[in-house]
Amino acid sequence: SVSDAGFFLLSQLRDQCDCPQCLHPRTKQKLLDAATIPIDIAPVDVTLGNVDELNITWTSERHRSVYNTEWLQKCASGQFKLVPPEQKRKLWETGIGIDSLPTAQYDDVMESDKALYAWLSRLLKPGIGIVKGAPLVEGTVLTFGERVSNVRKSIFGRSYQIVAYPDDETTDVSYTPRILNLHTDLVYFENPVVFVTIHCREMRGPPDQGMSVFADGFLAAERLKESHPEAYRVLTSLPVDYLLEVDGKPYRNRTRVICTDSDGNVEKIRANSLDLVTKDMPYHQQRPLLSAFRLLTEYIRDSSVLLRYQLKAGDIVIVDNRRILHGRTAFNTKEMRRHLEGCYLEYDGFKANLGSLEEKWGNEV
Repeated sequence: SVSDAGFFLLSQLRDQCDCPQCLHPRTKQKLLDAATIPIDIAPVDVTLGNVDELNITWTSERHRSVYNTEWLQKCASGQFKLVPPEQKRKLWETGIGIDSLPTAQYDDVMESDKALYAWLSRLLKPGIGIVKGAPLVEGTVLTFGERVSNVRKSIFGRSYQIVAYPDDETTDVSYTPRILNLHTDLVYFENPVVFVTIHCREMRGPPDQGMSVFADGFLAAERLKESHPEAYRVLTSLPVDYLLEVDGKPYRNRTRVICTDSDGNVEKIRANSLDLVTKDMPYHQQRPLLSAFRLLTEYIRDSSVLLRYQLKAGDIVIVDNRRILHGRTAFNTKEMRRHLEGCYLEYDGFKANLGSLEEKWGNEV
């Protein structure tokens, strides 16, 4: 019965009217200005329509709203409570392997919305996923990226080729054969991207060279909080500077290494020793900040919870750059041919895509 629906603030109920006068039928944007609804608005008439309808006529404008009674009951019971996808995360455990990650075939996720949803819906839990069998041609990572979200152009372009260059020709250490320590990408940007997407176009050589390495930054932060609470407090409260210079232009950002929300939950890790700038750090903050940063780094690099994987030609790996740090072992360019192509993806496009797919396939996958 409607009496089971619970309690509603009448002004909020008025705001939820979804008739074409109040809600744009295509964009789902409000045509009714919520700020103009009287907080003490009252109905002049309330009637039951069909079996599943409640009709309300409002005093201020004599507008008639029709509400589905099942919808009212679900609202009152909290069944429509929005749960952000990121709340479904699970920290990594010792011995995590590539077989435990969300994995799909390229053709499946490109051709089937259901297969795409099945893969995307599991991606944020570990913060990393693999797609296999992608074509080995340039631009494949962009085609894939646009299927998943919105591609964001960076200082490296819409996409970027990761091959080894001599030191005097490179714009980033990742474009050399040197070891690339675990790091967050684009920490020198105020608004960094969320997803790093890498397509392996060629990988030939010794299996122990040029191996990709991944770590769960949220796990490292949790372990730091438990064992060294003061170091955790330092990294969540005191900012550090990151800097990258490209063609004489300095890209610089000041941020906390461990960023938390208003409830104290970790939202993102921004740890990158390559781009860390310490020369402008106040003297009284140098010891606590650098000591805390080193402790966090030790947890990040703990071999018992690292994921190591030698990418194969045709693999695409996507990582949540807010959480998962990535790196690479060194390699010898005389022994190994290694060619990757990457791009960056926005979280908002991912979330919108996931929400749309969930409406269609959420009950079947």
